[in-house]
Amino acid sequence: MPLSEPLQLAAEVTGSGEPVIVVHGFTGSAEAMAPLVERLDDWRCIAVDLGGHGRSPSPADLAPYSVEAMAASVAVLATGLDGGPCHVVGYSMGGRVALALAATYPEICRSLTLISATAGIADASERAQRRRADEALAGRIDEYGLARFVDEWMGLPMWDPLRASLGPEAWQASIDQRLRSDPTGLANSLRAAGTGSMMPLWDRLGALDVPTLLMCGELDTKFVAIGHEMNGLLPASELIVLAGAGHAAHLEVPDDCATAIRRHLDAY
Repeated sequence: MPLSEPLQLAAEVTGSGEPVIVVHGFTGSAEAMAPLVERLDDWRCIAVDLGGHGRSPSPADLAPYSVEAMAASVAVLATGLDGGPCHVVGYSMGGRVALALAATYPEICRSLTLISATAGIADASERAQRRRADEALAGRIDEYGLARFVDEWMGLPMWDPLRASLGPEAWQASIDQRLRSDPTGLANSLRAAGTGSMMPLWDRLGALDVPTLLMCGELDTKFVAIGHEMNGLLPASELIVLAGAGHAAHLEVPDDCATAIRRHLDAY
């Protein structure tokens, strides 16, 4: 998929001090990352809306949604900030974008924090299978609409720890945030930025010397395994597995997550 012109991303900027770019996951937005941003109040946090999410554009063309294109869009935003390189924090899909940013534009990244993230799918057949699954999910948005998709998406077992930790009111707020997404943007994100479409970065990890914090919840066993594998390949990394948390550790155990990130940011 050819790269397109970088999108002009919307962002929420809070606080002062060294810049920290915060990148949400699929169906998220800057709004969804607010509980983490609020706990990083010693830094100037720039919480972005990726293409197709929040207040950022949702073009019909697939090219701007690729992980590589989204990393380029974040790079444009980062280079517009004063004060030199930025710390970058990414969650899930946003973690893959952050990793691609660090691998392609290492001069931009002072440090990297990846929450529940992967370097992609190395095996070509597995990647093709995942690409077909993501296309099927995107088709459900097209066919059945956003409300039904969000209902089904948030009914997946991986979200059970988040639902239990948030309680009914905050859980409904999370649903409402996702329902404000653009259907075209979400479908295109699945098609172009899913792990099936992402160019794997495993063979580039050994050369990535950006100080990296890897975080995952102990209940998210798939990403615990991925975290250990990535930690073994990155030359300057640390892995933290958060007790009692699942895939959305930054929302399920926000204080523990923020404490680890603050320590990482302070070190660099």
